[in-house]
Amino acid sequence: MIRGKHMFCRFIISAQHFSTTDTHVYATLVAVINLVLPEIGKLVLKKCVILFQSTFFRNNILDCSPSVMFIGHLINHGVADEKLGIEILRNLLEQHDISNDIFPIKIAIVLLKICGKKISEAHKDLLTEVLDDMLIFLNNEELNAEVRNDVKLILILQENGFKFQQLDLVPANEYQITHFQTLETVVDTASDKISYHYDSEFEFHEQKYKNLILKSQGYDSEEENGLESVTDFNNQYDGEKELIKVMKHINDIEKDTNMLSLRKVCLRKLINLTYLMTDYTKLVQQIVKYCQVNMDLFNMIIDCCCEHSTYENHFGNLTKELTETDARFADMVEIAFIYCYVISDKFDSHRTQIVSSYFVHLLELGLIPSKLLSLLGELVYANTDYSTILFQKHNE
Repeated sequence: MIRGKHMFCRFIISAQHFSTTDTHVYATLVAVINLVLPEIGKLVLKKCVILFQSTFFRNNILDCSPSVMFIGHLINHGVADEKLGIEILRNLLEQHDISNDIFPIKIAIVLLKICGKKISEAHKDLLTEVLDDMLIFLNNEELNAEVRNDVKLILILQENGFKFQQLDLVPANEYQITHFQTLETVVDTASDKISYHYDSEFEFHEQKYKNLILKSQGYDSEEENGLESVTDFNNQYDGEKELIKVMKHINDIEKDTNMLSLRKVCLRKLINLTYLMTDYTKLVQQIVKYCQVNMDLFNMIIDCCCEHSTYENHFGNLTKELTETDARFADMVEIAFIYCYVISDKFDSHRTQIVSSYFVHLLELGLIPSKLLSLLGELVYANTDYSTILFQKHNE
């Protein structure tokens, strides 16, 4: 993926251009890849911004609209920062004479329909300021009738609070890596030229790579001929040693964003491995040894909980094992409990049920003091459904 990132970006942008109704699908794919390989997400965003700039100044609405749609969905998924949307809207106002040109208004409507809600939640004041500038044009007597109607449409969208579009393919991910691109930072494209290098030993390197994959899965290279396919990594029971080695290596170079994302992937794999094991004490000791004392581990445990249709007591028992192995994690349990209670208004119905069951189990195990639950009950901004289920299950 890294070696072919330019080709990937070119193909996905081209595919989206010819099938704009599936833009949310392509944006979702980029968002998922961006979790593990953020440089690819950044490159896709950068090329979309460059495409917007070039088509916008040529007044080419047929090519400009798809690029804005892609950017809008990337903003929704958290791949792009909301300020990029504000900057595009301001650019539409400043570079064109809106009173006689309907082009910038059409593009603004496309962007606001897709990600207006996300922008308003993050930068409501900035968005209101931009829309107020548009409102001034309504008082212009020379304003084109079609332009006037479109400006009114934007104001109607604002009054209705906008709406998220096409976010049902994957749940919102709080670990998403957001790229803070601006229209100025993508002017120089010289470094983006695709270069190909002839590999005279391609077959040798390909075989070497294949052997490494087989070895990482617990097979010897001699067994390669007897394997039609490599077993899914998630189902390997002997992969914990490799994952621990990776995490140990990541701790030494943790400033790299790709490595931080990889550590989260390793944590998720290790937690899922414990679910498949009858005795995971030694594995927990290794996790504690190489895992930093922060929210990442508990966020991953909660995410793994939510992958199941119903709550599994295994995850509560795993948390207890972690706290008994290292007392520092005991404080993090309480922090995770408070944090989830405060952000519970963002949970969907399934996550609400699972997370509340998880913490009720921790209350039963004595990992969370009951007085803390009483204190949180006084908070008025939490999810009513979440708090109700939490207290009801605790009372039962």
